[in-house]
Amino acid sequence: MSKQLVLLTVLGLALAASTPTFVINGKPASLETLEKGGKYYVEVQSFAKALGASVTFDKAKNQYVIVSSGQAAQTEVAGTAQLAGGEGELGKTYTLGKNNPINFTLRSAEYTVSRVTVGSNVYAPKAGEKLLVLHYTVQNPTKREQGIDYSSFKFTAVDAKDVNQLFNNYIAREGTGEIYQAQLKPAQKIDLIAAWAVPAAGPIPKLIVERESGAPVLRYDLRGKAKPLVAPFADPADSSGATALQEVPAAAGTYYPLKTYDMKLESVSFSSDPINKKAPAEGKRYLVATLSIKNASGPTAREAGYSYSSFKFDLKDADGEKTNFNGYLMKAGRDEHADGSLKPGEEYKFRVYFELPQNLSGQTLYASEGDSRTYAFDISSFK
Repeated sequence: MSKQLVLLTVLGLALAASTPTFVINGKPASLETLEKGGKYYVEVQSFAKALGASVTFDKAKNQYVIVSSGQAAQTEVAGTAQLAGGEGELGKTYTLGKNNPINFTLRSAEYTVSRVTVGSNVYAPKAGEKLLVLHYTVQNPTKREQGIDYSSFKFTAVDAKDVNQLFNNYIAREGTGEIYQAQLKPAQKIDLIAAWAVPAAGPIPKLIVERESGAPVLRYDLRGKAKPLVAPFADPADSSGATALQEVPAAAGTYYPLKTYDMKLESVSFSSDPINKKAPAEGKRYLVATLSIKNASGPTAREAGYSYSSFKFDLKDADGEKTNFNGYLMKAGRDEHADGSLKPGEEYKFRVYFELPQNLSGQTLYASEGDSRTYAFDISSFK
């Protein structure tokens, strides 16, 4: 760091004609001086130190930061100044905004096909979507309080087809699921998450973070940096793990995320007994699938209802022919219709049934909720 000089007369010090000496706060101080044009200069850092102040130098801004004695220095106050069109690095802190500057650190990003709950709002991807989830930290670098909420940053994900996918959801405090909208005190730091739907196919090559309109923005290339999807949700044809399957191969005994609910196939059986007070036609039998659902929307979500119209089921039989389910959900142990509501975390078991020729078994059971992706359960082992 090169030496910088400060003109003593600017500080109001009376100078004698000869080389001056210094008494600071009643104590002699030894400082080197430089005389030029009848004026005396001292080096900034040694002079500030003699005054009891601290001096740091911000190379990126070519700026000395002096904190005088008695003034508490804020830690990690200023991040790297972001130039227009600058590329961001995960884990690095940047100061965004001119009028209301905020420190922003993108800690990580990930793709998921599971829902994200923020307050009572459930953000779940449709069949042709996945969620992009950002885990980031903000800190107030100013000496005044600043409000932080969903509108504090404009997030734009530019997808693989160069289409903008704008964030327009609430944000949550990391680990709580609660909507975050509060005042940040000077130097206060908070960890947050933001999640929104992007296309199921391909990575997000560009994430744009904007604090103020017209101010410099921050750009991240998330290719190879966002946490990828895993089997069975990831398309094996995309080695990057950035593409989500719209039809997911599924196995009995495991919960899979739909929209509001997670669903698990418990078992498959065959019956000639009446279901919904109707016996199967002569020479036929019922294939009965018993399933469990769980309201997995998180503790801050609302109670959710279910009925025969909540889900869609299709059956492919051993001959490869498909049969649509158009009946009622039936209670697991009684010949009664199943409908009701579940609080967050509650589970419920019910049956669905299909009429098949007596000696024909099933091959695949398809299940979805609303416009969610479809899960294809292999039931060929059930005879």
